[in-house]
Amino acid sequence: MHMDIATNSASTSPEIQDSWTIAETALHFDITTRAIRFYEDKGLIAPRRSGGHRVFCAIDKRRIEKILRAKRIGFSLDDIKEFLDVTDGDVKERKELLERKARFETVIKRLRRKRRDIEIVTKDMQDLCAAIDKYIETAPEAGVFQFAEAYDAMFRARMGEDFIPV
Repeated sequence: MHMDIATNSASTSPEIQDSWTIAETALHFDITTRAIRFYEDKGLIAPRRSGGHRVFCAIDKRRIEKILRAKRIGFSLDDIKEFLDVTDGDVKERKELLERKARFETVIKRLRRKRRDIEIVTKDMQDLCAAIDKYIETAPEAGVFQFAEAYDAMFRARMGEDFIPV
């Protein structure tokens, strides 16, 4: 159920024609209304108001999506705010922009390293799932612990003795 707060005039922007309540927005993102209000208190979002109620448009939803994506990969709300301040044009001084750019470049390197790590761990887990499938097809029901020990030995040989699996 989407409520249409905007008038149906031809001059209404398509970005705000479709709008949602805080409850609808929270449901869409599977988060609480409290989380949305918290993001607003932190200055991360600024939904319009109509009759004292928050009204979220497509732009707000895209912004919340960015916030949630950044949170999922480990960014703090302060980190997200630092990025959004630049994209919103709130940071205009050359020195501050260059300092933030340098921090962003450091983060980019960290994210690329994290991506490589995720790809390696994903591949290891896929290999393990395939090995489990093969083992289950051919092995008796007893002996799962023997298989775990064999995998551990293989994994340590591949990753190095000092590696401690998560």
